[in-house]
Amino acid sequence: MEGRACDHVCCSTTSNVASTLLNAVARAVVHQSSLLSTDSSKIQQASKFSKELEDALVADAAQGKKKLTDLLVAINGWSESKKGLMSGVFGSSGDAVKEVEQLLLDHDEAWAESERNKLAINLVKKWYDTDNKAHCTETFNGDEELFEHKKSCPWLPVSCPNAGCPASYSLHAREKHETKCPFKVIECSFGCGDKIARKDMSLHTSTACSMREVKCPYHGLGCDEKMRQGMVTEHLCENVDNHLRMLYAEEAKLEYRVDEIERWARAIHDDDETRRRGISAIDTALLTLETKHLDLDKDHSASKAHQHKLEGRIRELESIVKRQASDLAALRRLVDGLRK
Repeated sequence: MEGRACDHVCCSTTSNVASTLLNAVARAVVHQSSLLSTDSSKIQQASKFSKELEDALVADAAQGKKKLTDLLVAINGWSESKKGLMSGVFGSSGDAVKEVEQLLLDHDEAWAESERNKLAINLVKKWYDTDNKAHCTETFNGDEELFEHKKSCPWLPVSCPNAGCPASYSLHAREKHETKCPFKVIECSFGCGDKIARKDMSLHTSTACSMREVKCPYHGLGCDEKMRQGMVTEHLCENVDNHLRMLYAEEAKLEYRVDEIERWARAIHDDDETRRRGISAIDTALLTLETKHLDLDKDHSASKAHQHKLEGRIRELESIVKRQASDLAALRRLVDGLRK
């Protein structure tokens, strides 16, 4: 009777391969896109590229004995071959690739997740894991033997039993996952006795843990003792007298400080009164100067009016003098004529 082979494959490996396949197709779509490319055209391209990528990887595997590292090289080489002259001009950044990946995840018809995972399993199991690093190769004489083997096969896919953890892995990786699973409930690392999920341990030990080290509530008054959170009440009871002395000392300091502040306030008040009196004296002096300035303006106006009168009188006298000088000249001419 022909032997029955175990078909278990490392679920972590196939999951990573499936993600890499999706990323490769998304990169190819971005390389071949332009500013005019619509979501519909990108989905159509992805559907075509998924088949093309599968054919390329199968053809590559047929060339000889392959390993998983060769699979990654083949996938990356295929996506790089899709670069065109305009690649990069229209954007081939990581963000653009992520957008296309999300588009393909939202539109499963472009490349169904089940088909992508099936291809990933076949690539690992049939063609690229030739050194048997990620799948089981054992065979058995009958279904019963195969069934018993599958229950304990190192590559048996299992889900994490810890509540809230979405991880799946092969049976042989269970212990490794347990040592780092963020959802595993473990005892407090400080030894308080509480059991906390590993991911919440840091928050627990820094806030709620009764064994975390804290300062005395009277630290600000001078008590420098440190203790576990659960020992604070005991510490306070044992050091009532010391803490009261610290309170009295602090109260005395505060009273002295209050006195100082009151003296300072009085000094400011007195200084303010002095400034106010000085300002009042300055206001009075300014008012006096303004009054004098107004009087001077009046005197200046009167002086200007008197000056105008004097200037008019001078012009009048100058006119009289000119007339008298003219009359005198005429008289002289008359006298000179009589003499002749």
